[in-house]
Amino acid sequence: METESEPYIRLATLRQLHQVVADLNTARSLADTLQAVADGVITGLGFELSAVNLVRPDGDLVVAAVGGSAGAEALMAGRVGSRCSWERRLSMGDRWGDLRFIPYSEGWVLDDDDVPQWHTPGPAPRFPDEWHPMDRLFAPLYAAGASGGELIGVISVDKPRNGRRPGAWGREALQMYAFHAAVAIGNARLRGNMQRALLRLEREQQALRASEESFRQAFEYAPSGMAIAEMGGDQHGRLLRTNDALCRLLGRPASAMRRFSFSDLVHPEDIGTLLRTSAEGGRAELRLARRDGSYVWVSLRNSVVADAADGPRFLLTHVEDIEERKRHELQLAHRASHDSLTGLPNSAELRARLAARLCATPPRPGGGYDEEAASPDGAGAGGVYVDAAGHLHGFDDFECFGTPPPPRASRSTAMCTPSRPTRTPTPTMAIRGSRCSSATSTASSPSTTASGTTRATPC
Repeated sequence: METESEPYIRLATLRQLHQVVADLNTARSLADTLQAVADGVITGLGFELSAVNLVRPDGDLVVAAVGGSAGAEALMAGRVGSRCSWERRLSMGDRWGDLRFIPYSEGWVLDDDDVPQWHTPGPAPRFPDEWHPMDRLFAPLYAAGASGGELIGVISVDKPRNGRRPGAWGREALQMYAFHAAVAIGNARLRGNMQRALLRLEREQQALRASEESFRQAFEYAPSGMAIAEMGGDQHGRLLRTNDALCRLLGRPASAMRRFSFSDLVHPEDIGTLLRTSAEGGRAELRLARRDGSYVWVSLRNSVVADAADGPRFLLTHVEDIEERKRHELQLAHRASHDSLTGLPNSAELRARLAARLCATPPRPGGGYDEEAASPDGAGAGGVYVDAAGHLHGFDDFECFGTPPPPRASRSTAMCTPSRPTRTPTPTMAIRGSRCSSATSTASSPSTTASGTTRATPC
């Protein structure tokens, strides 16, 4: 810096300082900005050596950039000084505005701390404002350039070219430069954060696109039917998207499927099952209509696709064709309840029907069942009674063997005892509009129960 006692500063010096400040904001990365700050002290402020100490996340300060001396850069770059040592330095010495100047006469107490430094001993000053090699001058850097704000770094300067301690103009210039340097460092950090955020966003978008493509392929080429339906609103349940497997299963094109919802395609008897499944999610088996009017048994598995901001929005439905399994189930059920030779209901089916009939008959207070209540017409026709041994009999048993049924006028009798048929041949009797075979036929032969009671086998 030229002589500072003069009232006017050369225009070239101001232009040089302006160019240095402008260069601070053109640096790309934080490292480039820090090095530009260190070099600007050498170029625009007339010092031969400078260092930029940057505050780390843990509070300590690291030498991030050194300007003016390759030897000093090799000695100090990357070294760390503790926060307490720096606070001690910034609290002592002379206060030149925001600057801190520690003369050689007081700086000897700092020789043994852990702050990186390059100072060397030298002779005593020859005149009052001569710069001593052990003098220290620091320019704190505050967030957004505001004095007293958060400390983000410190600029250390040494060896002024004119050999003198900075005067009023030099101090003001260094303080202004520290202000612009702090702003430039803050902007560089913002740019770095934005670049990292943009890079992270780009990676997330790439991952999202890859995930969407994987879902699309899994949806389109799934071997079983899949559909996406709208959830909520006026168009609740409307099919938004269907895959080829579901279209082939129902015989409908994808464009036509978008006009329907599952409630439009389901069998009328299964609409309740569909509504419960749509509201609660889970799995259900029901019938869906094909284009030709027939129905096919399917298994629906629903899952709600939730949106982090707006809540549930879509219903993902997996449709599996179970027509073949349902057909086998019906065949097995028919074989279990019907005779394999005649195709007529077997004893298990008859007992099941009888149990269903008895369960539908209300018991009387005195025990047994009311014949009139058990009969559809109230006359006891086709009723059931219990004999003394606890066996069930229908009125047809008496008619088959020629024995009249118990009096139907007696409603208070809970049990009656049928007449035991003899083993002698009996004439053929009618059974409610049908014919019984002769007593010699095996179909009308009596049978003996486990309790010893002989009862007739109905025709």
